[in-house]
Amino acid sequence: MKSDHERPEHFRERRSARTPVETSAKLVHQPTWYAVEVEVRDLSKCGFMAECAEPIGIGSLVTLDVPGIGAVDAQVRWQIGRRMGGMFLDPISLSSCEWTAVKADPPREAA
Repeated sequence: MKSDHERPEHFRERRSARTPVETSAKLVHQPTWYAVEVEVRDLSKCGFMAECAEPIGIGSLVTLDVPGIGAVDAQVRWQIGRRMGGMFLDPISLSSCEWTAVKADPPREAA
């Protein structure tokens, strides 16, 4: 890891830890309401990384359908090839998200 004096001036640490996921989701480009299927690769309370067959412009406002939460507004912050990163306009609760929630064991029956 680079020390503070070796990092670019604009460098910022990630605000939250990423959780790997492998799932499909619907992404809607808000101005046109055009929907595409994306493969979500990781998720945090502040954003997501996904793969998309069609480019979506940096700065575009989108909505990602997150199971357990619903439609979440985001802004595309970067795109390299098929991969893109989005920042949620309002952080989400990962414990409410069906992709990342820890599933509880069913209660045991009394003997």
